[in-house]
Amino acid sequence: MRLPDRSDVARVASAWWLPAALACAVGTLYICFSLAQWRTLSDPSWDLAIFAEAAQAYSRFEVPIVPIKAPGYNLLGDHFHPILILLGPIFRLFPSALTLLIVQDLLIAASVLPIARLAQRLLGRGGAVLVGLAYGLGWGLQGAVGAEFHEVCVAVPLLAVAGVAFARRRWGACMAWLAPVILVKEDLGLTVFVAGLALAWRRRGEDRSGMLVSLAYALFGIVAFIVTVKVLLPAVNPAGTWAYSLDGAATGAGTTMAGATAARQVPSLWQILTVPSVKPVTLLVLLAGAGFVGASSPWFALVLPTLAWRFAGSVDAYYQWNFWHYNAVLVPIAACALLDVIARWLAPARASAPTIVAGENDADPEGPAPASFGRRRALAWAAACVPAVSLALTASSLPLWKLPTLAESPRMAAAQGALNVVPAGARVESDTTLLARLVPGRDVYWVGTTAGMDTPPEYVVVDRQSYAWGGAEVDAEFWASAAHPGHTYETIYSAQGFRVARRTS
Repeated sequence: MRLPDRSDVARVASAWWLPAALACAVGTLYICFSLAQWRTLSDPSWDLAIFAEAAQAYSRFEVPIVPIKAPGYNLLGDHFHPILILLGPIFRLFPSALTLLIVQDLLIAASVLPIARLAQRLLGRGGAVLVGLAYGLGWGLQGAVGAEFHEVCVAVPLLAVAGVAFARRRWGACMAWLAPVILVKEDLGLTVFVAGLALAWRRRGEDRSGMLVSLAYALFGIVAFIVTVKVLLPAVNPAGTWAYSLDGAATGAGTTMAGATAARQVPSLWQILTVPSVKPVTLLVLLAGAGFVGASSPWFALVLPTLAWRFAGSVDAYYQWNFWHYNAVLVPIAACALLDVIARWLAPARASAPTIVAGENDADPEGPAPASFGRRRALAWAAACVPAVSLALTASSLPLWKLPTLAESPRMAAAQGALNVVPAGARVESDTTLLARLVPGRDVYWVGTTAGMDTPPEYVVVDRQSYAWGGAEVDAEFWASAAHPGHTYETIYSAQGFRVARRTS
């Protein structure tokens, strides 16, 4: 076996330096945004605190019990994401919710590498810059970063690498890279199912065994989904259900604080696609992310499961295109579908233009066949420009647009003072503002899930400016005494809207 020499190293470096530079640029920008968001005391939801508590439990080699959801709540009964156990060692070294934000930023940045590299093979360095940045700064990825940490960020690089393997006709690699997403979130088993069907469709002209393997892979995906939502999640969930099924359970089922909600009527297909009006906009932005032509790729079908449960669901945030994390998995699928189509357009010219396609894909009979290589290349560039144009037109509605104005909160010192008076090892309940920051070294509860506890938390932290109170004037001492009858609290800290009360009986 020949060892790599200097020419091999130089060739690899020449091929990868630009995609690596683009990934670093995207990662740096997102880390800057996350740091700025952290310094502004931003709290779009309680989710970051929930995942921080899970990571803390994993760092201690414990089951992910998350009191923020409810006392004794096992987070694996909420969503199925055992892959997050990988956060344990990282959180042990860097015990902070900010660590999760940076991990998410790095995972998204890593996904730029394979996509920019394939774009470079197909369209040269200019294509790598165009496609890599349009993808890396894509609408769904920005929304995920703006919404802070969620488990789907782990699926983003896996989908990117698998999609590139699909475009390069590396079927085994495609299946291998995509399979772990069933451990990221329960619905992604359906994505694996559709991927298996896409592989079978693409391989239909090959040997029969290839199609059978692809269909078996599809079966693996659907079985993983069914087992997860019908067996694993109900077995762990306190209410014995899948908390996010289409019966409306996401509004409260699956916790000790609420039972299963009444079943609701599933809307018609027309309503699913058009009501509310933001849904067609989300679809349009998605299609633009695939350069529109990417919708003709079998790989684009992987967006269907995610769109189906979101659009048929009952939560308004599911429908949005410019915020929250629900679009994150769609962006790498769309980008890879676009590159798949471009690869098929340019494949017939491989013999005559090897520097462009670099020995990549064979001609595919299902792909369009424009009259000349020049025309094919022009169409490829036109399609590759669409996501960039879409990004430019929508940039002002996306989170990164706010980065220059994210100045440190003048209340940061007061917030730190509130954190300092809550000792390590204490049980504390809080509203959303300092919820995630309280996690390291403490058992943290949310103020909405502690009712009925025999022994309430020793400390209560309140931010009068938190949206959790709906604008009402709240005092930690009086609120805690009223929320926990038979127990009294006293104020031990008060500064700039932050109040900390300690239980005295």
